[in-house]
Amino acid sequence: MRAILAAGRHVVVVAVLGCLVMFAAVTLYGALAVAQAIVTVSRNGASLSQLAAVTVYAFKILDLFLLGTILYIVALGLGALFLGTEGALPRWFEVRELQDLKNVLSQSVVVVMIVSFLGDVLDWEKGTDIVYVGGGIAMVIAAVAFMLRDLPSRGHRLDANGANR
Repeated sequence: MRAILAAGRHVVVVAVLGCLVMFAAVTLYGALAVAQAIVTVSRNGASLSQLAAVTVYAFKILDLFLLGTILYIVALGLGALFLGTEGALPRWFEVRELQDLKNVLSQSVVVVMIVSFLGDVLDWEKGTDIVYVGGGIAMVIAAVAFMLRDLPSRGHRLDANGANR
């Protein structure tokens, strides 16, 4: 039974590969959107009257690249935790336990939500619905901040007794 459970961790390869495929797809889609924007501007010329639309479009593309980056980080983290691929991690990314990956993921989701909301604000025309969207995002950010509040600062790990190492 112990051998089966130990070998079962290799099923995580499916999740890592899935994240890598989604990372590649989202990043390529973002790159195609950038290329399409360049072609459109080169054909039609740049106009200050289109500045708001271009800004919204740029934020939507940025959102794609951020999502792709999160998928890549999750793939790296899962690989390091379950498959022993720590050597593939950048120096700034330490993953020793699942909580480390969850912390990075939750912080990244907050950034994506903020960028997405900014895109919505730039695209917003009128009405009070934007307040509800912003309020919902603010509640999620507050929940993540509350969840992360007791974590040791980066570079400071706690030992089993709660003291800095």
